[in-house]
Amino acid sequence: MIWNEVYVDASAARLGRREDVRRAVAEGRYDAEECAADDLVSVSVMDDTSQADMAVEAARVALDRSRAAHEDFSLVVHVTSSGFQGLDHWSPASYIQSRTVGGQATAIQMQQASNGGVAAVDLVAAHLTARPQAGAALITTSDKYQLPMFDRYRSDKGLPRGDGATALVLTRAPGVARLLSTAVISDVTHEGVYRGTGPWSAAAGERGWPIDMRRRLKEYLGTGVDVKDLAKALAVGQQTVMEMAMGEAGVGLGDVARFVYPHAGRTVVDWDVVQEVAGIHVDQTNWELGRRLGHLGAGDQIAGLTHLLESGAVGPGDKVVLSSLGHGYTFGCAVLEIVAEPQWSGATV
Repeated sequence: MIWNEVYVDASAARLGRREDVRRAVAEGRYDAEECAADDLVSVSVMDDTSQADMAVEAARVALDRSRAAHEDFSLVVHVTSSGFQGLDHWSPASYIQSRTVGGQATAIQMQQASNGGVAAVDLVAAHLTARPQAGAALITTSDKYQLPMFDRYRSDKGLPRGDGATALVLTRAPGVARLLSTAVISDVTHEGVYRGTGPWSAAAGERGWPIDMRRRLKEYLGTGVDVKDLAKALAVGQQTVMEMAMGEAGVGLGDVARFVYPHAGRTVVDWDVVQEVAGIHVDQTNWELGRRLGHLGAGDQIAGLTHLLESGAVGPGDKVVLSSLGHGYTFGCAVLEIVAEPQWSGATV
C-alpha cells in the first residue's frame, strides 16, 4: 500500500542491561555449541520493570521528541509478541494511554508475534489516512522473556530473546521520516510450527513451564513436513513482501541505505544466503545491533529504526526498509524515506 503524507515523527526504546551470552554459557543456561553457532554477543535483560511500564517509559521519550500535542492522538496501539504483560486479563493499551497521551483516543492491543510492529504501522497508517481529523497515533511494543514462563535461551532455537519496549509516533504532519509504503501478507501453510500437535490447554501453563517451542516444532515436523520446505516458505514469504512494498514505492535495492531485519542468530539467518538471494549485504543491515540485543519480539524493527536515527547512520534522502515475519506465518515490510535530521538529545538504543 502506498501512503501519502504519513510520517514517523519520533521513536524511542527502553532496553535493559546487556547480559554477555558467555556468562549464560558458563552458568549452564545456554548451550555452548548453539551459542557459537548463533554468534550473538549479548541480550537485553530487564530485571524489575514490568512489560507495560517498559512501554510507558519508551512512549514518554518518544512523545518528548514528538511535536504532536497529546490532544492530536486518536489512536494508541500496544503490540506484544508473547502476550503476557504483567497481569492476566487486563488492558495494557489503556494503561499505557492513561500514563502518556491520555484523552479519548482509541486504545487497542495487538498480538501477532514478531510481525506485530510492522503490522501495526500498516494498520495505523490506514487509520490516519481514513480519518482526516486524526493527527497522530502512538504505537508501543513490549516483551519480556523470563522464567518460569519463558527460557530466553532454551525455549526456542536460534532466537535468543531480549527484553525491551519501543515506541513510534506516526503523524500526518511532516516528521523525521516519510512512510512510503507497507505490505503485510500471510502464508498459513505452516501455521502449525509454533502450535505443534498437542492438545489444547484449559489454562496457561497446563502443559508445563517454560514454553517449549522446540517440542512443538518437533511435533510438527513429525507429521511428515520437510524442514527444507518450511525454510523455503519462510524465505519466499519474506522476499515476496519486501518486493511488494519496495515495488509499490518505486524503490530498488540500490536505492536503500539500510535494511532492518528481525534479530536472529546466524543459525536462523544465513547472511551469505541473504546476499545471494536478495542482494543485501550484511553490512547494510542491523545485524551488529541485533546480536547485542537479542530478539525483542515485536520490537526489532522500531528499535532498529530508532538506532539508525539516533546514531546518525541515515540522513535526509536515505531510504530504509523494515522487514519482519511472525509465526502463523505473517510477513511485513515498511519502506521509509528520511526527510529530516532528528533533533533528539540522548540515545535509547
